[in-house]
Amino acid sequence: MTRRLFNIAALSLGVFGSPAFARETESWERLDLPTAPLFDAPGLETEMLDDLNAERRRHDRAPLTLDARLSAVARTYAREMLRERFIGHVAPNGTTFIERLQRAGLPATYMGENLAYTTGDENQAFTHLVASPGHLANMLNTRFTIVGIGAIAIGIYGTMYVQEFEGD
Repeated sequence: MTRRLFNIAALSLGVFGSPAFARETESWERLDLPTAPLFDAPGLETEMLDDLNAERRRHDRAPLTLDARLSAVARTYAREMLRERFIGHVAPNGTTFIERLQRAGLPATYMGENLAYTTGDENQAFTHLVASPGHLANMLNTRFTIVGIGAIAIGIYGTMYVQEFEGD
């Protein structure tokens, strides 16, 4: 199988306004994936957090604290995207990431989201996120203080990564 990354520049979103902003500016892309079991990949989440905080240190930024509530939202959304075979900040049913976070009882003050799907390893996904200016901007944003990371694998076919950021 060819290693590839679905890492679309539009799949990095920092939010300063309402869910309507996200709905107007984002769309989703269909993923051509086989039917296969989905499973949590907590080791990959740990690797992604370590890489994220190492990148922040390289740019003289404080590390982000992992938040279990944000991680639960990230995992749920990663699972939804794989189950429904799409990738995007706005789901095909119109739900935005702000609405998902609010539904989980999280205040939507200052938030951002990065998404990546790869058939490669975590390092490949992270490298592509860093290479994207929008994704990197979210990862280095000094207003973000906490992060949730979800990594859900679809059998042997790849892994969906979701980073949910929150700050003041």
